Amino acid sequence: MYSAYDFISLCFKMSKNISLKQFLMRSGKFERSYDCIASIKSGKVTIDDEIITHPNHFFNSKKLLVKLYDEKVKPLPKLYFLFNKPSGYLCQKSASEKTVYGLLDRINLPKASKQSLYTVGRLDKDTEGLLIITNDGRLSNAITNPKNEIVKRYYAVLERQIDQEKIKILEKEIEISIGRERYKTKSCKIEIVGGKNAYISISEGKKRQIKKMFDAVGNKVIYLRRVSIGNIQLENLKIGEFKEISRGEIYRKLNLLG
Repeated sequence: MYSAYDFISLCFKMSKNISLKQFLMRSGKFERSYDCIASIKSGKVTIDDEIITHPNHFFNSKKLLVKLYDEKVKPLPKLYFLFNKPSGYLCQKSASEKTVYGLLDRINLPKASKQSLYTVGRLDKDTEGLLIITNDGRLSNAITNPKNEIVKRYYAVLERQIDQEKIKILEKEIEISIGRERYKTKSCKIEIVGGKNAYISISEGKKRQIKKMFDAVGNKVIYLRRVSIGNIQLENLKIGEFKEISRGEIYRKLNLLG
């Protein structure tokens, strides 16, 4: 049951507004979302001189003035990086495990700019390949929005060869478990490139989706690498290497309006 506040916030989510927590995290003022939320709840943040204590308060950041500890919060320049993620790293922040954020020191940027960056379209810990790292919330929303049907292509090594009948099942649709619910995948494209190797192209990205799809037909993915997002290719980017890309180029390659 939604409260009145939750209902209003949900409506705002559907617009171009941003939550206060998102805005502050993308400003580079905080390294951890926990600290950001604590500052908001303790009354340290104002919007147009009004104290806001709800982290999910949605507002138009282009029209309203945000202050933290009575100092104006200025938006940082938008940054865009391609990254070839190594296996063994999480895409979310963690105090106990290795994360891709620990590798951002390889980029020569001010601390605030680094803290504003986050991954778009996470990869599993043991999956390698292409990640987009940015502080552009609009781009992030566009890539992860299923309606835009941005295709992600993966290279997989399977435990055993797969026959054409099972490929047809996977390409059409198949039910997998997402949390405690059953989920029917959308159509995809699978290209077998010899023996146990395959390319899989999907326009969605549920957690561990490709691995669960092959599990459902009695096979197992033993290696997985994302090679492209839309028309953005991994190409010769080495594992663990970053490459900066311009706003115009990334929007153009994803067929998004800038």
